[in-house]
Amino acid sequence: MRLDNSEVEGLENPFLEEEVLAALTDLGKDKAPRLDGFTMAFWLFGWDVVKFEIMGFFREFHERGRFVKSLNATFLVLVPKKGGAEDLKDFRSISQVLIANEVVDSRLKSNQGGVMCKLDIEKANDHVGWKFLLDVLKQMGFGERWIKWIEWCISTIRYSVLINGSSSGFFQSSRGLRQGDPLSPYLFVIAMEVFSCLMRRAISGGFLSGWRAGRGGEGILISHLLFADDTLVFCEESQDQLTYLSWLLMWFEACSGLKVNLEKSELIPVGRVNDIEDLALELGCKVGGLPSSYLGLPLGAPFKSEVVWDSVEERFRKRKVRMRLEKIQRDFLWGGGALDQRPHLVRWNLVCLERKKGGLGVRNLALMNKALLGKWNWRFASESEALWKQVISHKYGVEEGGWCTRAERGRHGVGLWKAIRKEWLGMYSSLAFRVGNGRRVRFWKDKWCGDEPLYESFPSLFAISRFMLKIQAFRVQRENEDKMVWTTSRSGVFSVKSLYSTLEPGGSALFPYVGIWRACVAPKVAFFAWEASWGKILTLDQLQRRGYSLANRCFLCLAEAETVDHFLLHCVMTRPLWNLLFSLFGVEWVLFGTVKETLLGWHGAFVGKIRKKAWQMAPLCIF
Repeated sequence: MRLDNSEVEGLENPFLEEEVLAALTDLGKDKAPRLDGFTMAFWLFGWDVVKFEIMGFFREFHERGRFVKSLNATFLVLVPKKGGAEDLKDFRSISQVLIANEVVDSRLKSNQGGVMCKLDIEKANDHVGWKFLLDVLKQMGFGERWIKWIEWCISTIRYSVLINGSSSGFFQSSRGLRQGDPLSPYLFVIAMEVFSCLMRRAISGGFLSGWRAGRGGEGILISHLLFADDTLVFCEESQDQLTYLSWLLMWFEACSGLKVNLEKSELIPVGRVNDIEDLALELGCKVGGLPSSYLGLPLGAPFKSEVVWDSVEERFRKRKVRMRLEKIQRDFLWGGGALDQRPHLVRWNLVCLERKKGGLGVRNLALMNKALLGKWNWRFASESEALWKQVISHKYGVEEGGWCTRAERGRHGVGLWKAIRKEWLGMYSSLAFRVGNGRRVRFWKDKWCGDEPLYESFPSLFAISRFMLKIQAFRVQRENEDKMVWTTSRSGVFSVKSLYSTLEPGGSALFPYVGIWRACVAPKVAFFAWEASWGKILTLDQLQRRGYSLANRCFLCLAEAETVDHFLLHCVMTRPLWNLLFSLFGVEWVLFGTVKETLLGWHGAFVGKIRKKAWQMAPLCIF
């Protein structure tokens, strides 16, 4: 792969203020990249003041190709390996997992044996050779100025080890990429492109074969998958192929400095494989088995298997996936942050509704799963050259227009796409099509002209005039490709959030979500008001409904039955608080019968802008 001239020029253009600001915004706000401790939030807050000096620094770097070496100083701290992923950057490319599972599924269904090499690259970032990396950049067509910038950035790094919070001098490295540097992942991918090039040459020379993802031995050829330093190589059960692979790994180590740790690598048999121990001995690694994992997710696991999801589910607790996780959510919500067994006051389906529908906006896991699967169908229709789409298209075939694959009616196996494809029908009602050159949109069956397909609008073509009016309203744009449009968003682009909203059932038509969630009160106060609006506080009448044998008498007035509305609004001991509030604001007010109605009718335009915020907070504070 080589860059063209326009790409090279684009990389070496002067740095724009918008680009620098966007880069700062993308970094973690609480991160302090320099030794002075100033965080990204500080630089963003004072951008209007510091931008002139910062842009001057970038102009100087663009012209001279260097900066003060002290800017590249780095502290090293010994920390334990991370037990669980918390940030988005911790999660891996799900596309690779999909491809890997579909390739394994095709191999199993073909009744052919094969081996999958799961390689572990030893201390990947630390061992990349600088000269090797710069030579690769040159071979790929990067400009001289850009290569000099990269050389300066990676070669001027100095490290200091922190021991008990104190540094002990600086030292310089002779190879490797700095971990945590936003530039390092891109440079590592460029380094691994050499491995891909070696694999392609081995395939074209007949030394390695790869596997086909498709039916009957046909389909797209997949030889290996890379994501950072996580590598899968697909081979036949051939001692010769594994010998060639071991040579290839040695050549790659010799030129790049990246060494495969064979002690941690695995040779995984797929299908019926004879003499797997001898094959593993040839490569020098241990024998693994299916199901395994790739990028932290199951690989080659039977569909809907519960056991393989333990590694994902154990972040909460172990057992059945969705129901168990929802129980943990419920216990956490009603247990005050602890997983204690306490009464669940509001039905979970109400809790999962949007706030404006009367819920808390907690995601329903079943609906969220459908929405996430729906995103894959959108990606299939929208992306054109992605490798994972090519694999799926060759394996399952595509329907007319190419918006989705054919429905799969065979057994599940270990592939993932069959379950994903099922969600296409659920999201189809929210799709429309924008006509470009007209090559993909189906004239009668796709919803491109009006709110329904033409075959439903004109079953007998009796309304020919209306039909012609609709047709004449559109103009074919031959220079544009046909597009699929997501009708539930203004931009026409799919989002998991919008699909989730269409799947979510309707809630209360009238609910005081604005008065509860937009008032300037603590979340705990707003949550209590939300419970009260649904009448789910543990007053005596609620305890009676839950089976407790108690006399229902308000403990404040000792006269009326204790209900949520009586206790918070109408009790003779509570009313003086409301009267005091109304007198402070100088208003006469009649409370409604229920908490929900009271909050719905709590308007404050008449109290003036200055006191409006206090007026909106007042009922929640009294509660």
